[in-house]
Amino acid sequence: MTGTTRASDTPLGVKLRAEFPPAEEILYWIDMDAYCLLIEGDQQDTRVNDSHNKRKDDQLSTMTGELRRRSFQEGKESLLQYPEKCNLYELDENDDMNHPVKPEQQRNNGSVAARHTRVSSNEDVAHGSGFYTSLVLTIVLTSLAAWTRYRDIVSAKKVTWDEAHFGKFGSYYIRGEHYFDVHPPLAKMLVALSGILAGYDGSYNFDPGKDYPDINYRFMRLFNATFGVMVVPIAYWTARELRLSKTGATLTATMVMLDNAYVLISRYILLDSMLLAATALVVLCLTKFRNVRHKAFTPKWWCWLAMTGMSIGLVSSMKWVGLFATALVGLYTIEELWNLFGDLSIPKSSYVGHWVARVVFLIVLPVSIYTSLFALHFRILTNSGPGDSNMSSLFQAGLKGNDFKQSPIEVAFDSKVTIRNTAYGGNLLHSHRDTYPDGSRQQQITCYGHKDANNNFSFQRPWGANHTDAIQILRHGDVVRLVHELTGRNLHSHRIHAPLTAEHWEVSGYGNPKKGDANDEWVLEIIGEQGSSAQDGTLRSLSTTFRLRHRVLGCILTANRAQALPAWGSHQTEVHCNQNAHTKSSSSIWNIEQHWNSKLEPGGRAHSKSVFWNDFKQLNVAMMGANNALVPDPDKFDNLASNPSQWPLLTVGMRMCTWSHDEIKFYLVGNPIVWWSSTASLGVFMAALAYYSIMLHRQASLTSTVYDGTVASVLQHSPQDNLESRRPGSKREWPTVMSPGEWDHFVFVGKMLVGGWFLHYLPFWIMARITYLHHYFPALYFSILLCGYMVDHLVQRVARNNVVKAVAWIMAFSIVVSTFIWFWPATYGIHGPASETMDNRQWRASWDIIDSFAPRTFL
Repeated sequence: MTGTTRASDTPLGVKLRAEFPPAEEILYWIDMDAYCLLIEGDQQDTRVNDSHNKRKDDQLSTMTGELRRRSFQEGKESLLQYPEKCNLYELDENDDMNHPVKPEQQRNNGSVAARHTRVSSNEDVAHGSGFYTSLVLTIVLTSLAAWTRYRDIVSAKKVTWDEAHFGKFGSYYIRGEHYFDVHPPLAKMLVALSGILAGYDGSYNFDPGKDYPDINYRFMRLFNATFGVMVVPIAYWTARELRLSKTGATLTATMVMLDNAYVLISRYILLDSMLLAATALVVLCLTKFRNVRHKAFTPKWWCWLAMTGMSIGLVSSMKWVGLFATALVGLYTIEELWNLFGDLSIPKSSYVGHWVARVVFLIVLPVSIYTSLFALHFRILTNSGPGDSNMSSLFQAGLKGNDFKQSPIEVAFDSKVTIRNTAYGGNLLHSHRDTYPDGSRQQQITCYGHKDANNNFSFQRPWGANHTDAIQILRHGDVVRLVHELTGRNLHSHRIHAPLTAEHWEVSGYGNPKKGDANDEWVLEIIGEQGSSAQDGTLRSLSTTFRLRHRVLGCILTANRAQALPAWGSHQTEVHCNQNAHTKSSSSIWNIEQHWNSKLEPGGRAHSKSVFWNDFKQLNVAMMGANNALVPDPDKFDNLASNPSQWPLLTVGMRMCTWSHDEIKFYLVGNPIVWWSSTASLGVFMAALAYYSIMLHRQASLTSTVYDGTVASVLQHSPQDNLESRRPGSKREWPTVMSPGEWDHFVFVGKMLVGGWFLHYLPFWIMARITYLHHYFPALYFSILLCGYMVDHLVQRVARNNVVKAVAWIMAFSIVVSTFIWFWPATYGIHGPASETMDNRQWRASWDIIDSFAPRTFL
């Protein structure tokens, strides 16, 4: 045979090299289990004497004439690079090749299917020089990542981009003031922690574009940047767990480290570096858990299962984008449990144990982390603040610093009130001078989340009733009019279809305090009391829930939480009169939130405390509603927004600050080589998957051997054949394109990385909300890992000698590093006019580094 047969072309495991005359060589890969069989004796574990072992070793050493056995260390290094070759026996960190795992131990570690695809993790086989090499590489990569993210981190001395939001949220935590945001609390709590560690007192409001005052914002930025640093070593070890070579893993980590967008976004007080670190941790933990799946119910298996659950709890508590990583874990778990279900060698009790373990650690643990962080959120924010109006009235009453306790308890005619819808995410009844564009064209009635004077209504007697100065407390069955305080319009309904829900009647503001008709009158129906035992039909502020039934039409005043009004309604909630007179929907139930009446005694009793689970659901529903309301305005051009179609090919960048010539400027754009090659790797992987599928299906390039009892035959007929092929005359065939273990791993990589990319990218196509370039960053991480995997895979399979491999690696590293350096000014600051520095760096016409803002093209 001429030339070198690639190691990956054979299904065997310990590398032995035979040196043939002039420049001809062949690589032999011998199953680890077969080699161990030589040491252990026959399948009945019968010990052989030393001379028999020596004879077999002699046979082994002369198999091809000049075949020589490699050292144990080389065997371990080979398994480290190609661990999928070891199909049955495993090496633990303290094992050596003379002490393999016994067959009886194998039976205790998992199913037949798992044993036949047994793969030791890199950690298990790498505690020789290979492990310490990886450790040194990790330290070097982490140090370089720290340098790229920490250097000159205060060059931007102004509050930059979304620091205005997240820095302010950190201030609210430090001051204990309740606020509202569309994201879960963990990452913002960490921002607050950085402020506390920096000695910041929370007094600054992070005014956008303004110079920082005398606060230690340097430390706060360094704290955030540390999460960006952590992504790099996590990426390296994830790549190693995905069986990349050290060089391939180093390239992968380098791509993460030297992506200009990753570097820039990590250097500010933002949430993205934290989210990215948590997403990377999920991928690492899931991959580690998969690699120890054959060690079910061992300490290491429990550890990585728990770590996976913890990581998805953390990532989901930072941003809801983390739920995409949770979905990835969920899909893997479903497939794994399905495969275990089909393995009849697993006892039923063990299978039930697999279910229980996953329910506890992949459902209960993450949910517990998520809810516990909200409990901590409520415990910290005990003072009234700007986010009060997004919570229930009872919750607000429990905050310090508001005037709820001064409100009179019982509500009467002539009382001025605000009225809140009790549905989760419900807002305040509201009106303003704008009118409906169609229908009655009368004044709009909506629900609105923010507190202002347009939320104030007063209870008045029905038309024709005698007015008296005597206090008349409102009770169940009373007929009332609700008058909007600022405009004097009456809450009104009539037989005109609502603008969004045409099956119900429109609710409008009509007439004035002196003029109206019977369609202004509503019947008060008391539903019950929240946190109170009083059930006497009296209307009380905060605690009483009630409905308003139209006196003429019989319909129920209802908030349409499912849809927001268009721009003409300021995207507020539609209010209509529900023709279903028996509706039990929470959207048709209301309570009095604030109450003013000078004729009634203020306060009088302690308000009831809200229930945590109600508050938890209320806040999460409000977050969801606010997130869905972040839709682009078609009448306005947002120069920062972008479309998902622009992200994979990096046809868009983003200015992170003002663009005046006398200010330092920062432009958020990725390393084009990293982004383009990562996107290309998706197509390359799918092409490779199709190629391997076809070749394996056609059983291309088959080799065949007949068992004759010789050592060579023993080495080629391994126990993975269930010993059937070890009968004299038996024939064994296998495809040389890829071994079963390699194919199984290749498919897993596709599910993990391609699947992770799709889960983190495709949802943005169907979201109505406005999107920005940084929304692609988690998906980019998966494609970078895939790019590193495919480069490593192709170099190992295509390159014919070490020189070609070395050239390929050097070129890959050089291109990534040089491109990062080329776009250095965009990342670390553009001084003076952008045209002077960035003219030849604007690689895409759609980038707005130099030109004025203009509508962007998709490609």
